[in-house]
Amino acid sequence: MQRIYFPELNTQDDNITISDIEIVHQLTKVLRIRVGDEISLFNWDINKDIIFTVTELGKREISIKKISEQENTSEIDFELSLYNAMPNKLEKIEYIIQKGTEIGFTKFHFFRTDRSQKLVISDNKKVRLEKIITEAAEQSGRAIIPQIIISDDFDINNLPDWKNIFFHTQNENSQDLRSIEKRSWEKINLFVGPEGGWSESEVQILEQNTSRIHLGNRILRTETTGIVTGFYIIQA
Repeated sequence: MQRIYFPELNTQDDNITISDIEIVHQLTKVLRIRVGDEISLFNWDINKDIIFTVTELGKREISIKKISEQENTSEIDFELSLYNAMPNKLEKIEYIIQKGTEIGFTKFHFFRTDRSQKLVISDNKKVRLEKIITEAAEQSGRAIIPQIIISDDFDINNLPDWKNIFFHTQNENSQDLRSIEKRSWEKINLFVGPEGGWSESEVQILEQNTSRIHLGNRILRTETTGIVTGFYIIQA
């Protein structure tokens, strides 16, 4: 059954007319739904999937009727945010947010570090990134749409609250990922460096306020680290 993120969804609505051009196009031209087919709508204010049947198809509108509700139990019971240094290619951001949404991250924050390469994210690119997240949430059964933030001026001297973890390629003074007791925290924030790694000054700042984690002798790519460690923490 096709799941669609529908911001206007209200559990009190038994009959809905969908007029959003993109959704109508997706349902009629891409998925080729027919009258009598069932679709599932959700939004992040309602922890449910609302099941509708299609009652009428038009070129610009689709009429649907509510038939049931299903509790969505796909979300983890804590917040997991990824603070990733800006990579050198847009495709890497797309990969991170798509796979990160699928496994359960609740927020993505991309920021510039001392060794980040120049990558300009235009407003149109931001719209594309938000669409990738929405589609990944629809596909993977998520109840919420993760937030994405892109900033040039994130201050690592003022880190977010709760449990902060940063990953480093040097084993000295580092912990093992298995030592993190995730059940002790309501929020966990993962910090991943850029292709060139954290600068020495950044390491000194991060060491004061975070748990330093070494992932072994293999050096993971910036687009791999958050996905692998995030999945481990969720499943542990």
